[in-house]
Amino acid sequence: MAEINPHHSRPLDVHRWSDHPKAKELRDTVWNQYFKDAFPEGGKGNRAKSEPKKQFKVLLLDLYVAWLDDPELSVGLGMTNSAYKENARYNALFISAKIIDVVNQAYEVGLIDKLTGTEGSGHVTRIRASKLLQDIFNKAELTLFDLTEEKPKQQVIILNKKEFKNDRERTAQVDYKDTDFEPILEMRKQVQQYNALLWRTYIDIPDRQKPIIEQPYWDKKAGEIKTKRVKLTQDNKFVRRVFYRADWNLGGRFHGGWWQRVGEEWRDKIHINDAPTIEQDYSGLHINLLYGLQGLEPQRDPYTLDNLLGFTDAEQRKIVKGLALMGINAQNPKKAFAAFRQDQQTGSAEKSLKEKQLQLLLDAFKEKHPAIADSICTDKGVELMNIDGRITAKVINHFTSKGIPILSIHDSYITQHHHSGELRSVMNKVVTEELNGYKINIDQEGVGLDQIQAFQNMDRANALDYNHNSIPSYERTEGYRKRLKQHNDWVTKDGYVDESIK
Repeated sequence: MAEINPHHSRPLDVHRWSDHPKAKELRDTVWNQYFKDAFPEGGKGNRAKSEPKKQFKVLLLDLYVAWLDDPELSVGLGMTNSAYKENARYNALFISAKIIDVVNQAYEVGLIDKLTGTEGSGHVTRIRASKLLQDIFNKAELTLFDLTEEKPKQQVIILNKKEFKNDRERTAQVDYKDTDFEPILEMRKQVQQYNALLWRTYIDIPDRQKPIIEQPYWDKKAGEIKTKRVKLTQDNKFVRRVFYRADWNLGGRFHGGWWQRVGEEWRDKIHINDAPTIEQDYSGLHINLLYGLQGLEPQRDPYTLDNLLGFTDAEQRKIVKGLALMGINAQNPKKAFAAFRQDQQTGSAEKSLKEKQLQLLLDAFKEKHPAIADSICTDKGVELMNIDGRITAKVINHFTSKGIPILSIHDSYITQHHHSGELRSVMNKVVTEELNGYKINIDQEGVGLDQIQAFQNMDRANALDYNHNSIPSYERTEGYRKRLKQHNDWVTKDGYVDESIK
């Protein structure tokens, strides 16, 4: 087997758990043969909450999931006591520093391959199942469905902050009390209900033989194109609501779900419970929120300016849009320009734009929008994210209460084609509630089934050339069909039947 690639890894999921009988059988088989003598019952550190056998199960199951994904994929974890806060809010299974002893034992008996990290470098240790453990996994007959829970124990309401460690900026999770912010309990209940719906919903792309998308992306820090690998699997649908800067009034967006990490060309192909979907989004949301909050009519297209730099109108619009959004999130123009350039590919005309050119576009944008000019480059973005988080929560809660799955990408939403009209109606309703009666234009590619039916009922189908052929159809691969059957068999095995998959 090849050496561990430190860049082909993911963090240990400290909430990996399953009560499936085969998961217990796998744990007991490996534990009794390789760990029982090293960690006798009642031994030092064997407290009920964090007993080594329990921590071993978390480690074993997460290594199993990583192996199912890719035998070469490693799992990263800290090997110092400071890496584990046993009673922290974000550690529901009470993983403690005792897991270090478990990992060391696993390595000594040959169950894992290991690449030792160094605390000073910021690189944690990587581990993966060895050939010995893989042979054991091959006999386990566990699927991802057996290793996910309808009501997982991890937190769905996250409070983050930025901090520096070893001269590196990182995002850290902030502990909090449920009494710190009145809506916490209701928000948690709503997100948990949403996750439970996603858990029993089949979300996939029909033309994928394997549930994987590999797509290029621009790595801002490295300054080069890299490839990211996104799994379209049962364990990659969990959604959290995240607040920023240790402040409940900043952020609150919904994060998670593989559909947030793929491009539009892939999102167009998404099927929910084997039905085609449609995506609708608010046009220029943050710009138009700034208008609406001042009691002014939102703009239909805020990014179109007179041609100033010799690009095509479409190219310039794209530049202006990127620059304006950076400006909303930046504290000053210099940081906005730096963030814009970092977001562009090396060698592109956009990356080579001088500060004077970017300032020209920014000034022209502010001149077009004098009512909101004072909000540009004043760090307003994180406040606006709090509003769009509330909007998204209302959209999601409406459909969740009706058992209708919907996927969010911050200011856009994906649902089955036959729910497109209801989605548009709800989007209009909730945004007018936030903006005291003002609407924001909603963009949509294609046409929904319910819209086609409405036009047919109005005898307008021919005039508008709307028909069922407008709904894209994709060839279903053998792999997709197999995954669909597996999901439907699993979701109905206990008598539960989702009406949308009949």
